[in-house]
Amino acid sequence: MVLIKEFRVVLPCSVEEYQVGQLYSVAEASKNETGGGEGIEVLKNEPYEKDGEKGQYTHKIYHLKSKVPGFVKMFAPEGSLVFHEKAWNAYPYCRTMVRGLFMPHTCQ
Repeated sequence: MVLIKEFRVVLPCSVEEYQVGQLYSVAEASKNETGGGEGIEVLKNEPYEKDGEKGQYTHKIYHLKSKVPGFVKMFAPEGSLVFHEKAWNAYPYCRTMVRGLFMPHTCQ
């Protein structure tokens, strides 16, 4: 016999308010990590609709050279610390594609 227990946590906001807060938090974190030619470069941030799914599409470039330890910079080839991220966020579902010199694969 299997005993299943379910716990529920009441949120102090609606699901729609949570989604807005999540998007705001991600945008603020991106802004705080950016400066001096390093950090996150946002190329596109626009609404999308495809096959009845509505959400937000973003295309970002992550410049990480100043964010990694010195020994990593010594071994990393030029341009290897730059990653492209394309994300389709249709809360609660999100599809993200990351491409870089060492990561030419798609993550879903």
